[in-house]
Amino acid sequence: MKKSPLVYIILINWNGYLDTIECIKSLKSINYSNYEIIVVDNNSGNNESKKIKKEFPGVFLIQNRENLGFCKANNQGIKYSIKNHAEYTLLLNNDTTVDREFLKRLINVVEKYSNIGLASAKTLSYFSNKILFSKGKHYDFFGISILGKKELKEDIEESDFLSGCVLLIRNKVIKKIGYLDEDYFAYLEDVDFSRRVKKAGYDIVVVKNSVIWHKKSSSAGYINSKKISSIQAYLQMRNTILFIRKHYSRLLQFIYIPINIIFKGGYLFYNLDREVDSNKLIRGIKDGIQK
Repeated sequence: MKKSPLVYIILINWNGYLDTIECIKSLKSINYSNYEIIVVDNNSGNNESKKIKKEFPGVFLIQNRENLGFCKANNQGIKYSIKNHAEYTLLLNNDTTVDREFLKRLINVVEKYSNIGLASAKTLSYFSNKILFSKGKHYDFFGISILGKKELKEDIEESDFLSGCVLLIRNKVIKKIGYLDEDYFAYLEDVDFSRRVKKAGYDIVVVKNSVIWHKKSSSAGYINSKKISSIQAYLQMRNTILFIRKHYSRLLQFIYIPINIIFKGGYLFYNLDREVDSNKLIRGIKDGIQK
């Protein structure tokens, strides 16, 4: 009988000890045996990394001396996964819990279809069970990406992009196209990575019966809320502009960047926590244009 492929699961911890512990406990109950867990700690306070290692000594811990961001921290884990000859790497937000069959169902799909480069699970709210993400739609005529929240019609559906909240990567894809773009730090790196994977000729899919639950915005301190922090607004706005500059011609940049500043910038400002510094949204526009 063929052995199940080795999967390295990467969790990024940044002052989220309780979430990370709950996530690891959830992973310990899954119906899939050939996996390892990597926790990359982005310089959390209160000795969180030591607490995690003490409670789960079998988890491999990477301890950073500063907050390197979502992209660079995940890249550290991906490199370790490839170094240890894993066939797949799973990126998973630390503020999630998982269905015990989620990984097995993802692996069954990607093992069946060799051209699938990325696969994701259906993501439900930890608090309400409502769909937070099913599949992503990217509108090329505006450079706008939208998270879909409708129930999937098919067991497996192709998507324009996948959320980095839960992302199964075939490691040979990394070897072909490279790692997450660290210029993004956090946010929209998943849209960028998905686009690069599709350009390389791979399919990206969502698996309907693979399910996780997400607390949403836990690291930003806005659990289960539509409020946006100043750093979220800054990164979302800056990275939207970076994405357009990276993937579109100069002519289209002149069209798409103002459209996104008006519409996405307006959305971010409307949902911005009024107690935080709104000037960071403006700085995000400037840094996106000037970087």
